[in-house]
Amino acid sequence: MPALTPAFKRLVLGLQPTAADSSMRLVAELASVLQLELLGLFLDDSSLRDLARFPFVREFRGPAAGWQPIDIERVSRDLEVAAGNLRRIFEQATRELETAARFEVARGSLGEIIAASSRSDDIFVIVEPLNPVERATSQFALLSEAAFGSGVAVLLLPSRIRRTSGPIVAIATRPNDPSVQTGAFLALATKEELVIINADHQQGIGDDTRKLAAETGLRVDQITAARSVFPDPGACAQAFRHLQERLVVMSRGDFNPGVASTIAAARQVPVLVIGTGNQAA
Repeated sequence: MPALTPAFKRLVLGLQPTAADSSMRLVAELASVLQLELLGLFLDDSSLRDLARFPFVREFRGPAAGWQPIDIERVSRDLEVAAGNLRRIFEQATRELETAARFEVARGSLGEIIAASSRSDDIFVIVEPLNPVERATSQFALLSEAAFGSGVAVLLLPSRIRRTSGPIVAIATRPNDPSVQTGAFLALATKEELVIINADHQQGIGDDTRKLAAETGLRVDQITAARSVFPDPGACAQAFRHLQERLVVMSRGDFNPGVASTIAAARQVPVLVIGTGNQAA
């Protein structure tokens, strides 16, 4: 068992109508490894229904039908069907999960849904859409904005995962950066090495991490990087380009969400962005 008590108790998977089966299976596996509860939250965003009420709003129904008013009843039926399909897929993916798992449908604006359903010990999971068109939509942008604006930890899951094994990378930019302790917990839980990308040259690995490594056998390595690379997401990803990591942990504050998103896309691994209060104990 890990010698650290995680700051997290639950994974919350935000599901939109086009969510992929593979993402649910991967999050279920992660919940099992970390021994966290799993909530599958179908996001029935009210903004689409609100938009449909405006008479000037149209949708394109193909060359034959052309532009037509949005049929709000059809939209509602489509969302109900999508929620039912995702519930079945979710239940199948979590059938053998040893921790608690449940599926809920939440209605309202994305900000209201996340604020009402999130707890301080949650990790809110955002799955990047496979289709580039969906990634460019305001719907996905609003979901990201709402999640990062909520203050909970956010796990960005790229549409394609390159690796499911390898070191846990913690990016440290300040003394006692919580990314290191969280990274250590994840490394212990997954039986992987912890690699600290250290931009705070006075921090080093730290006595607590050395002690933990001595007590648990946790393998710890460190890479020193220039602090100037971190505002630049491309340069940040290059700082550990030789690694074959499975997950990256970083703290809020010194980064904006775009850095985490760029790293997730460039490395094709999940990126966990945590708050200062999310440190493992």
